[in-house]
Amino acid sequence: MKYMLLIYSAENGWTREEWTQCTVDSSAICYELAAKRQFQAAAPLHPVAAATTVRVREGKSLVTAGPYAETTEQLGGYYIIDVPNLDDAIGIASRLPPAKKGTIEIRPVFELDGIPSGQNASHEQGTKRLMLLSYDDEQYWKEAGEEKHKAAMQEALALVHRIDARGQYCSVAPLHFSSTATCVKVRDGKRLVTDGPFAETREILGGYYIVAVKSVDDAVEIATQHPGVRVGAVEIREIYELPPVPLPDATEIMSSRDLPFPREAVFAAIADPTRLAQWWGPAGFTNTFDQFDFRPGGDWKFVMHGPNGVDYPNHSVFSVITPPERVEFEHVSAPKFRMTMTLAELPKQRTRLVWRMKFATAELRDQIFKIAGSANEENFDRLTKELQSAH
Repeated sequence: MKYMLLIYSAENGWTREEWTQCTVDSSAICYELAAKRQFQAAAPLHPVAAATTVRVREGKSLVTAGPYAETTEQLGGYYIIDVPNLDDAIGIASRLPPAKKGTIEIRPVFELDGIPSGQNASHEQGTKRLMLLSYDDEQYWKEAGEEKHKAAMQEALALVHRIDARGQYCSVAPLHFSSTATCVKVRDGKRLVTDGPFAETREILGGYYIVAVKSVDDAVEIATQHPGVRVGAVEIREIYELPPVPLPDATEIMSSRDLPFPREAVFAAIADPTRLAQWWGPAGFTNTFDQFDFRPGGDWKFVMHGPNGVDYPNHSVFSVITPPERVEFEHVSAPKFRMTMTLAELPKQRTRLVWRMKFATAELRDQIFKIAGSANEENFDRLTKELQSAH
């Protein structure tokens, strides 16, 4: 089940440093969810001072500067997740840093057939992503009846296809009515969960579009064509462009860890065979390196000694080495896979290390994951200890 997590908080309640740290900590959770194939999308939004609101009444477009609603706590960002049930969504929401200061509203996403993939979205220079938040008059649609509501959704879907053909469509998510909403807060370490939406207003967020356009005027032109704008409103907000979270496919195992050390230090612990031998492998394993030719085309041959006394010969060939950003190698002995290790700089001299192991088939991936899922985490634990001892 897909859920949208709407992040509400007072914009003036965050210092710039707090906001930056919140973004880093939240993105770490996104990587964790991506590794579990539970992550769909996420982004913070620019402040509401730059918002534009669009309404259409009696055929006339009414465009005003500012947000749809002047409230103390405003929508500051969102997540789209895919988890089995609401309890899982609540668990994720309660871990997000904004839950400690604001409110996270959870809404189930309405699944529509025929939605484009968004692969046609333009990436031309000067194009930016804007979010169109559709605030619906739920009571109007309830009184209008199911058929009229379905017709409006089909009209909205037709709009999606038109802007997709123009390279302006990125994604869309209609939401179930606000009666399905759940709100989560965390105060003094305690989770507070309530039924109902964050704001009790007549016009409630009914879904969103993300569009790739050159200007706000382009977004306004799209908003005026949305059926809901005739009885509700569309608020246009700019999205902060952050590095995309990698989404592993069915043949990949992805693991990540934010390490409290500079990127150069982490890379050095990979590039030095003496140090690498100290931390490579799950807990309890030791290594004997026979060859470590750390260059593209170079061989890495070693034996892992298990705590049960069994030896595991390994042979890999390095294919890409870009200090201090990236290492790739082919594990040519069984089980065969391609490892991509990326090191991204984080604020305060921290590093996000991401491993992606790609196998030939999903079946092999699932077989290895039973071991590698926890083993990779133990590997990261051992790396952390190695970095601490060398620091």
